[in-house]
Amino acid sequence: MPVSAPQMALGTLLQGPLDVQTGITLAPAPGAGWNRLLGTARAWGYIWVSGGAGTAGAFAIHQYNLNGVYIQSFLQDMTQATASQWGVRDFAVDHANFTLWAGMEGRVMKRYTFNPGAGPNGTLAYTSTFILPTGGTFLSTQTVRALALDNSGTFYVKNFNTAMWKFTFNGTAFTYAGEYAGNAGASYGMAYDSFNDTLWQFDQNASTGTGSGTNDLVVMKEVNKTTGALTGRQFDGNLTGTANANLAGGVEFFNDGSGKTKLVALHQDTLDSVYVYELDSTVLPPTNYCTAGTTTNGCSASIAASAQPSVTAASACNISVTNVEGQKSGLVFYSITGQASAPWNASSFLCVKAPTQRTGTQTSGGTAGACDGTLALDWNAFQAANPGALGNPWSAGDTVQVQAWFRDPPAGKATNLSNGVELTYQP
Repeated sequence: MPVSAPQMALGTLLQGPLDVQTGITLAPAPGAGWNRLLGTARAWGYIWVSGGAGTAGAFAIHQYNLNGVYIQSFLQDMTQATASQWGVRDFAVDHANFTLWAGMEGRVMKRYTFNPGAGPNGTLAYTSTFILPTGGTFLSTQTVRALALDNSGTFYVKNFNTAMWKFTFNGTAFTYAGEYAGNAGASYGMAYDSFNDTLWQFDQNASTGTGSGTNDLVVMKEVNKTTGALTGRQFDGNLTGTANANLAGGVEFFNDGSGKTKLVALHQDTLDSVYVYELDSTVLPPTNYCTAGTTTNGCSASIAASAQPSVTAASACNISVTNVEGQKSGLVFYSITGQASAPWNASSFLCVKAPTQRTGTQTSGGTAGACDGTLALDWNAFQAANPGALGNPWSAGDTVQVQAWFRDPPAGKATNLSNGVELTYQP
């Protein structure tokens, strides 16, 4: 079921798990054993999933409706890939040309063409095979494991923790366009986000895990497609099914016309399942309120938060306080009982209700007597390091009122306060 708009945030699970395994392992067709599902895409009103049965079985691309109900299967072309135990690993979609690009072992890429007018649900036909030449560190044994295609026609490939390669095709002519050093993550899938002009990796090691063998820890990480560097936006994938059996799989970006962009991802699990995640947040930004005090040097400290926090700490939430008196000690404190506006001194107001939680004392830096001091707090890091702090454990919808305090000896109470900012926890 869709999630209502007020709850939606980066990484919100919109749909799933969709069981894409049971329908294809039941008789009459495709039949028992077709349970190695890897890649997925959402295109032309359908969900597509690649899979097979190992060296002893056949390989197919399966077609489902948007609710995950099995429709039909099309055999994968295994030419130049007969040693494969897995078949197609990940898809990239050329929507305008009705093309599914598929990555495989041994630098093999396959092109399939969808004919929407053939039969009640269309047909998918193998078109051609491409063997990628070596270049840079793209070795002869590399697997086209994680595959993406941007709007300019450039392909991006990654294989676990290796470098990311990019290249183009001009007809059948291959042009190697360079590579980026491997970034964090054991990538199983990759998607091009046309809204942000970035890439998303579906990696095996989540925010608390490391290594390609770390099960039950899967994460989507946004990548700058020009540098190959992580942008810092990420969220952990949903985990269900059998404990210690969750693995990342293929992933693809899509826009369903609602104005929101999404990722469809296959989780290798028991059962193999497809999930749909939100990319464009509908969550309102943190809200400022109350009035900051004016210090004896005319400074009016302003507090802000980079984003709403999430229960899973899926994305960064950094508190910053600017225009603070320079070279003064201060701290950030918060409440969970609501907003306030109680007089503090001649100009400041206490913007949070008791009880409050103080964070660590810090120095504002800057220049004494000037307004160039700052205070900062990594909200996620503080909560992780202080599990007994006020409000922990958090639930979606919890609100937090945050304010900064700092020394101002000539002022009333020898201190001053910033304005307040209210945060709302997301899933």
